[in-house]
Amino acid sequence: MKNTKYLLTIFMLLIPLTAFSQEDINSYINEEQNKSIVMKWLMEVNKDNFGELFDELWASDCKQYFNSSNVAVEYNDFKEMIYHMYEEYPVITHEIHDIIAKEDKVIARFSAKVTHDRRMFGAPSTGKELEWSAIAIFQTVKSKTVER
Repeated sequence: MKNTKYLLTIFMLLIPLTAFSQEDINSYINEEQNKSIVMKWLMEVNKDNFGELFDELWASDCKQYFNSSNVAVEYNDFKEMIYHMYEEYPVITHEIHDIIAKEDKVIARFSAKVTHDRRMFGAPSTGKELEWSAIAIFQTVKSKTVER
């Protein structure tokens, strides 16, 4: 009777494992890897490493779309925009509120904070903390973001 209990327990534990195909498992692993690319960008990027991290995580033919525009910002232009942003605000912190991956897409809802401690766009510094929120869809191919 005791052996039957153990066999039944083992059988019950194995049932959920057989419900997933190898394709399902591979898809899950790929989605988790894609999320880690986006998380690495948002959580690790800073003034000192953005160039290296940008080259590591963004495809050289990547496209960036802003504010519902259908005009893409190309790799070099986007990299320059990021460079200038970090020159103006060397310390930008991100907080990821939600992150979801499905196939080659990652959707991230996040916020960013900076201290307005220098002149920006002609406006004198206020010393106040600025915060903005965003929802972005990242598409990844071969461990690089190809579209956002």
